[in-house]
Order: sequence, then C-alpha cells, then structure tokens
Amino acid sequence: MKYINNKIIASTLIAASIMSCTDEYDCQLQVEKPQNAAINEYLAQFDLLKSYIDRSGTPFQLAVNVPGSEFAKKEIAFSTVFTNFDAVDMNGSYDPLNTLKEDGTYNFGGMQTAADVAAEAGVTLYGGVLCSNQGQRAAYYNKLIEPIDIPVEVQKGTTKLFNFENDAIGTTYPMTGNSSATVEEDPAGESGHVLHVGTNDVKAAYSYPKFHVVLPAGRKLGDYVRLNIDLRFVADHGIYGTGLRVFIQGQEFNLGKDEKGNVMNGATFCGGGDKWKREGTINLKDDTAPGLVVPESLGSLTEFDLAIGSASGGAQFYLDNISMDYEVSGKGTTVINFEGDNLNTVYPMVESGAGAAGGGAATVVEDPDGETGHVLYIDKAVHSFPEFTVKLADGKTLGDYTGMSMDMRLSNGEYGSGMFVKINGQLITLGQNADKYGFDEDKKWKRGGIFVTFVKEGTYTALGEAVPATTIEIPNVMKDLNEITFAIGSSSGNWTAYIDNLIFTWEAKPQHIEKTPEEKKEIFTKEMEKWIGGMVYAGVNETKSVKAWNIIGNPLDKTVNDNTFNWGEYLGEVDYARTAVKIARDTVKNANVDLELFVSNTFGQYDEMGNMADELISLVNAWEEDNVTKIDGYNILLNAIYSKDVVFQEGNKTMITNLFDKLGKTGKLIRVSDLSMMVEELDGNFIAINKLTEEDRAAAASYMAFIMQEYRRLIPADKQYGISISGITETNTGYKLCPWTSDYNRNEMYEGIVDGLK
Repeated sequence: MKYINNKIIASTLIAASIMSCTDEYDCQLQVEKPQNAAINEYLAQFDLLKSYIDRSGTPFQLAVNVPGSEFAKKEIAFSTVFTNFDAVDMNGSYDPLNTLKEDGTYNFGGMQTAADVAAEAGVTLYGGVLCSNQGQRAAYYNKLIEPIDIPVEVQKGTTKLFNFENDAIGTTYPMTGNSSATVEEDPAGESGHVLHVGTNDVKAAYSYPKFHVVLPAGRKLGDYVRLNIDLRFVADHGIYGTGLRVFIQGQEFNLGKDEKGNVMNGATFCGGGDKWKREGTINLKDDTAPGLVVPESLGSLTEFDLAIGSASGGAQFYLDNISMDYEVSGKGTTVINFEGDNLNTVYPMVESGAGAAGGGAATVVEDPDGETGHVLYIDKAVHSFPEFTVKLADGKTLGDYTGMSMDMRLSNGEYGSGMFVKINGQLITLGQNADKYGFDEDKKWKRGGIFVTFVKEGTYTALGEAVPATTIEIPNVMKDLNEITFAIGSSSGNWTAYIDNLIFTWEAKPQHIEKTPEEKKEIFTKEMEKWIGGMVYAGVNETKSVKAWNIIGNPLDKTVNDNTFNWGEYLGEVDYARTAVKIARDTVKNANVDLELFVSNTFGQYDEMGNMADELISLVNAWEEDNVTKIDGYNILLNAIYSKDVVFQEGNKTMITNLFDKLGKTGKLIRVSDLSMMVEELDGNFIAINKLTEEDRAAAASYMAFIMQEYRRLIPADKQYGISISGITETNTGYKLCPWTSDYNRNEMYEGIVDGLK
C-alpha cells in the first residue's frame, strides 16, 4: 500500500479538504486551512470506508464506537457514521451504573432512542454488554443478601411486692433499728392502707423498715431495672439528713446526687413534706440520681431482705406500693415444682454411677418449714438421684438454656463424691460438693442454692481447659433436644434433703438469618432479568431491532473493586452464563427477533493473547455443554500497540496472527470491536497524538491494515461478523489514533483502514 511521503509539496485544495471532512454528507463544520494541503489532497482521493468492503459470502460489517448520546444528536458524528460505516457500536454507552435512576430502577430510554435513530437511518446497532462482573451495582446487590438480624424481644413487667392492703391495721414490720413501722390508713385518704414509719414521739434514727422479698419463680434480682415506691414525709421529719437509702441483704446504697451535685434526699425526691410522691422510681442499673447499681454478687438472688428510708436522726414518713420493674432480654424459665403433685407421689431414683448405689426414695411431702407447700423429700439416697422428665419451652431446645437452679434443705450428704447431674443417662460432675455450695447439715432452706451453668460442648475442653466447677458442657448430640430426663443430687452414702423449684433458664439469642444459596440464586436471577430483559427489550424496533449483544463481558477479567460483582458465586460459575443467555433469548422470543449473542473480552498487546483465547474458548465450551445454551460468537475488544522496537513489534504481529488463527477454528462468528491503536516509544512510553511524526503515523496505519488483513485471511468468510473501530476522531493530547482528526479531517489511519478492508 502507498503511505503518504511527508516530503510531498502541493498546493492546498480547499474543496478536497471539505470532501475529506464531510465525505459527501451535508456538514456545517467550518474547517481551518490544513497545515499540509498535499496530505489532505491525497486522502481526499479515497472513497467512503464501507465502499471498500468485499461483501461476497460474508456478513462482515464495518462499525465504529459512538456514545449513544452523541449518535442520537444526529450531528457530525452521525453524518460520518451514516456515510462511512455499516453499524454503530454502543458498547460502554449503557451499563447498570449509568442507567440507574434514583428510585432504583433503570432508565432504558437512551437505548430505545438509539435503536429508533439507527432503524430510521438504516444503520445496524450493536447493543453492548448484558452481563459482566465489572461495572455492577455491587453495593446494592450485596445489600440484597444481607443477613436478617432479629433482635431479642425484651420482656418487661412489674413484680408487686408490698401495698399493705391485705394487712390489718396495726400490723407491724420489723425495723433495722429503733422506732416502728405500722400499717395505718393513708393520712391523705387516697390509697387505703399504708405503712407509717416512725412516730411523733419516737422518730426513726437511721433506722429503716425491713421487708423480706421472695421473687416469682424464674426471676432474680439482676432482672430488675427499677424499684418503685410511693413516699410521703411527715412535715420535714427526716426529709433531709444525709439522703435516702436502700439496703439489700444489709448492703447499704445511697441514691446518688442530682445534676446540681445535691444528695438525693426526701426533699429532692418528693418535692417537699406532707405530700405523696406517687410512683417514685429508683434505678437499679444506673447510679444517676435517684439510682444505684445492684452488684453482680447480689444479682442472682431470688430472695432477699429489702430496707428503704431516710438516713436521718429523726425520720417519720409513709410508704406504699412497693414494686420492681423487670426487663429481661429474651429470657424465660421452665420450672419443676411439686405443688401440682399429690402428697406421697413418688419420683423414680436413678443410680449416680459415682458410687455403689443402695437405695433411697423421693416422695412429695409438705414443706417442713411451712414456707412453700409441697416439696420433694429425698430419704437416705445412696449414690442415687431423683429423675424428672423435663419438657422444655415451646420452640426452645436444650442448647437455648443457660443453666438451672434448685432450692435445697440439707440434712445429710454434704460431702461424698460431690454434686452431679445426669442428662438422658449421661453423668456429668458439677466439680464440687454441697459443702462448697455453702450447705451444711443445718436443715435450713437455701433458695437457689444449687446452681448449674450450661455452656456448649468444647467451650473449655476444646481449648484444653478444665470445665469450671458448677458448669457443664452440653453435649452436641443433646443441644437440639426439646425434652430430656434430668437427675440431680449429692452422690453420697446418705443424701437426705428436701428439694424444690428446679428452675431451668433459657435465653434467646439475636437471630442472624443468612439467606440460603437457593434464595440468593433466586434474588440475583431476578436482578439479572431486570437488567438484561429491560435492555434487550429496549432494543426491539419494528423496523430494525438490535440483534447483536455481548451477553457476557470480560469473563477473564479478575479485577476486584467497588463495582465488581461475581455473578458466578451465586448463580454458579457455569450456570450464570446459561441463565444470562436464556433471559436474553426469552425476552424477545415473542417479538420475532433472533438474537446473536457474543462472549466479549478485552485483549491487549501485553496480554498472552493465545492463552487468553484458549481460556475463553474453554469457558464457552463449558457453558454450551448442556446442549441448550448457544453462544453465537466471540467479540474481541482489541487494544493494539505499534512498538517502535522492531523485535517487540514482530512479537505483536505474531500474537495477532495466532489469536485470529485460534478463533477462526472455533466455527463461531468472530467480531473485533473497540479496535484501537497507540504508538509506543522505545522506552515503553506511549506517544501523544500531537507528538507523533508522519513516520509514526504511517507505521501505525500499516499495522492497523495488517491486523484487519489477518482477520480477513484467518477467519472463515462466513464467520467474519465485522470490525468496529474504537473512535472517529483523535484528541491532540490523547494517545489513540483514529481515522479523522479532531476537526473531522481524514488522516493516515483512514488509509490504513482502507487498505485493511481491500
């Protein structure tokens, strides 16, 4: 081929330059006087590009990349396309990111407009990529499969302790010191019976009314967040002092200071004397006034002594409606007691296995202390325990339970081999005897005195650690049970005791619900349908529909960034492509449109093109193994580089030849798109357009011709789907050579394309 000699000298021919600009299309562009009239005159002799195509026996079409928005304007880009090219390539114009609307749907209007304009002009339109791991709404997609976290519902309630209504007038309560606490009528006549602390004659001097609190089964002090009282001081008797006080099991707590630093006394709490402070609250989890923090050492109490009053040498006040509010985060209990059993009911005994068993009985009797009604009497058990069938709470399994506690009144057996439990016949030591639990043979009830903590198997043993005393690891084979047999006792030669209130405590945990693989697949199949279906349908036109699409884009690209989303991870490494193909074809099956679907990948001169081609072909073969999925062809986005290093350039040409040779043997349609050309200096740097010499341009144009000629030589004629040029015009500061200058004048690359088409 003949390339321009930069020594040609000729006069400037304005008419020729105009022809090279407009290619005989009505163009209003004002072209500046060319710098080299001879070059423009030479280039003007060439015909329109598409006139050089030999169309015999081939579907070949010459295309060019034009942004959809520019093409739709029908300006100079449109005129150049219309006169020189068969088709327009939309690749890159529309993707899930740049078509996204604020409401989360897609705007397919741009594609519809471009399809209509192309149909009107009789130009073929190539639609672009329909499915790729790159350029995706990754953050949105990942949010669709976020686990559902369901917090534990907080159970709230109030335990009423003392309101004195059922106490006879004159009933007295003990004091911690001097004076008295007597049930009387409310002096205000509002609330019936109240407790009058102190008298006019003998005021309470640092002395407080004392109440014995027994919490409901399953509740412990640590569950409670507030103590509520009605309080009324008589005049100013003890309204100041050193502040209000609460005592729990004899441990004294002040109620803190207010925001001004003042001690929380009766005046601050009640707002003055001789008036009721109704529903006054004292925090039990926060020492901000009025409040205190119940220490962990007291939190497990189910029974305790409570005292309330004013730290004063002369206090007189009224109390009423003492209650506590609990807030329990998803906790509950399963309780075994014996109130529903008839007296003399007998429970079975099982051998402990920790010693030679030899008798014993478990019989329901009256509480010998008259406190709790029916209890279970263990009489002279020899290494044996009473066994119970425990039906756990609905929807709960043993793995949801955190422990159990039991009331015991011990007569004998505080030592022996220690305390044990037996669950479904499996003996588990508690690591200590009854003596270590604080029992002696004093025949006194210790409420909640036996307690066991449940943890999952391996919590300690998997770390090589000993399981702490009073703790057991629940075997994995038992964690999903909702009914168990449970035995507990002191493995002794003479365990004699009364037991009551076996309380098993469960605690719900926040639910972290991961979506199943099947659910994720369904979600992303629908998302794929939204994009592929919408885009393909937008290309349907009654006159000339968009048929060619890159169904899978850059499957060999391993880039990972904020816009990367791996469809194969959720739809299957093979099935994701099959799904994409099916969606595309199903979308237009009723529109009488036969799609031609390509697998597209970018190839650069620095890539191992042959290996990449092999990998791409293997992928397509795998996708088509179901004999249903059909890939019509390969679309190669080719970023060519002309190297001024002779050795490198020969290697470049060899890679091009090998690439087309491999693709030509696939039996599929082959298309080259986004075909670009840059010139590389000897040092490896690219040369900007405004720095290129005429020799550089001529060499690059020659290489472009070589690429196109190798394509036409090695790809069977009936499989030559066409070539798409990367762009129409160059930019002076850019690096890509195009067939027109920024002023729409033909340049050397135009001739290179002409020779490539011949």
